Amino acid sequence: MGIKRKLVRHYSVDLSESVSASSWAQKLVSGHANKLLARLLIAWKLEQQQQENSAVLKSQRRMFHHQIERGNPRRTFTGMAFIEG
Repeated sequence: MGIKRKLVRHYSVDLSESVSASSWAQKLVSGHANKLLARLLIAWKLEQQQQENSAVLKSQRRMFHHQIERGNPRRTFTGMAFIEG
């Protein structure tokens, strides 16, 4: 059973193993970088999903706009004058 010391809040190192400080620090930095990359990837995916949802909503609004019945016009413009309908 090795002696463990808390070096950082979430990280501990077993001093009985042959772990150099530089290799442990490299693992710590690598873990931090991985966590940062994971957060950036999640943020990017969320942004992509929001943009996709926004595009779908915009398309639906446009289609709905063209499907609305606009009423029965009594006067329409044809040629040079209005025509009563």
